[in-house]
Amino acid sequence: MSNGLVLDKNGQKMSKRLGNAVDPFETLSVYGPDATRWYMISNANPWENLKFDIEGIDEVRRKFFGTLYNTYSFFALYANVDGFNYSEKEVENRPEIDRWILSELNLLIKEVKAFYEDYEPTRVARAISTFVNDNLSNWYVRLCRRRFWKGDYSDDKISAYQTLYTCLEVVAKLSAPIAPFFMDQLYQDLNKVTGKENCESVHLTDFPVADESLIDQDLVEKTHLAQNITSMVFFEKEGKCKSSSAVTKSIDSCTGC
Repeated sequence: MSNGLVLDKNGQKMSKRLGNAVDPFETLSVYGPDATRWYMISNANPWENLKFDIEGIDEVRRKFFGTLYNTYSFFALYANVDGFNYSEKEVENRPEIDRWILSELNLLIKEVKAFYEDYEPTRVARAISTFVNDNLSNWYVRLCRRRFWKGDYSDDKISAYQTLYTCLEVVAKLSAPIAPFFMDQLYQDLNKVTGKENCESVHLTDFPVADESLIDQDLVEKTHLAQNITSMVFFEKEGKCKSSSAVTKSIDSCTGC
């Protein structure tokens, strides 16, 4: 995998004369190969020139890898307390929010598979980042925290564990070609507790296959609308939205659903 030219953040060609060259070995030592690779692939298509900014790698490390790590840490904390190891049968009647995130996950599998087949790694990285940051962390985990906190080990709690585990496992598999080291560690940390798969590495597993029966397009669209309204209300409260007309229109369209 390579780019056209690796330029500095201002679009100038790197050279010792200009003093804008970046030491790749120092970069890999500080930020690691996975964050560097994810930044380079998600920032520009392989056939395009890349404006390279060290701060961009740090942002990827914090916003994507940091978010994914924190999501796993949240799961592991409560799963260890409750002794969850995926030994229970799959919960059939899952809450709506579980069905929504599984719909999004299976749509992501279809999307990522198509992007890989079309040699579009940039779109792969961006799609996975959006899923992890916007859907899994900012929406699903945030709205489901109490389900993990509450004391009784009910079907609702088991469903939350199974759903979040599945999301983390699939994200590790989808992301492994771009971030092989981080995703392999994530997969191994998950699988060594449950033993769901007889594989020593994520790179020895089969690529995920989308389950069409788990995709509820109507639920996805309604949740997207709720997410948009929530974002606009937040911006309105923060004074970042100049007019409330957009919020009103979205609320009106939601009440008409």
